[in-house]
Amino acid sequence: MNTYLKNKPAWTQLLIFGGITFVLAFFVTAIGTLILASINHMSLSDLRNITPEDYSKPQYAPLTKGLLIVQFFGFFFLPSMIFAYFADPKPLKFAGLRKPDRAGFVFLGTLIILCSYVMVAWLSELNQEIVKNFLGKSAQQWIEKSESDVNATLQNILTMKNPIDLIISIFLVGVLAAVGEELFFRGILQRIFIQICKSPWLGIILTAAIFSAVHGQFLGFLPRMILGIILGALYWYSGSLIPAIVGHFVFNSIQVCLVYFKVWDVNQPSGMNEKMLPVAGIISIVAIVALMNYIRKRSLTTYDRVYGTGTDTNMRELDL
Repeated sequence: MNTYLKNKPAWTQLLIFGGITFVLAFFVTAIGTLILASINHMSLSDLRNITPEDYSKPQYAPLTKGLLIVQFFGFFFLPSMIFAYFADPKPLKFAGLRKPDRAGFVFLGTLIILCSYVMVAWLSELNQEIVKNFLGKSAQQWIEKSESDVNATLQNILTMKNPIDLIISIFLVGVLAAVGEELFFRGILQRIFIQICKSPWLGIILTAAIFSAVHGQFLGFLPRMILGIILGALYWYSGSLIPAIVGHFVFNSIQVCLVYFKVWDVNQPSGMNEKMLPVAGIISIVAIVALMNYIRKRSLTTYDRVYGTGTDTNMRELDL
């Protein structure tokens, strides 16, 4: 029954994965939304009348948080795992859920993500300057409106009054986002794009660009894309999705904690010294490149080891 899609052409895999995602997203979203409406005592007409701005209102916070769970299953987790099941006799390993080649890769990956915080702050400033200086007023207004809507919704989700709210937010924004997005974007989509491009780095960059665009926050497109590249490289060189999942979880969870302790606001800039930010950003990039290069040198990953092209028998025998 299982035809093992990994042996199909990469473009065929992409189309099938897209079809699986579309169908599951539609049905899971429909069913999940109806369940959430019932839980929140809402009628179908109430649901139809909800606007994007409503998701930022406190009374809709439970619904918005519930939709994150629906999104996790409908858009990310189920499509990825079902595709992996039909792609390989070992679906978990196919999706990257295996031990890293080296035990220290999880720690090094987390260290890279911690170093990236300053880089993200600097690139965010550069991203905003690019939007202001190179785009027309209508494009700027559209981007700023989209950013404002997303930030307002995120602020509503991250309204936390006690430690229980903090734990729930970490679960929603940390655990679900890290596991779901890494499975979908790095575990499946990046694997397909690398095979299409016949190049690990082209596949990683293309996936990272899509990953950033899907978030709908174009004032932060550049830093999020660079983070996507870092996470993609961690997956590729470590031979496992675990370092990327842990790194993604750490990055998001720290942001949640900073909001909870009122150190950071999603609507405000980084707050760092503007003169020192470029210097600190460059230093952080140097540290990230050095650490990633260290992982690369210790990596066992080859194109043949991942895709079994037949040019490296020893690597195929390592059972990826």
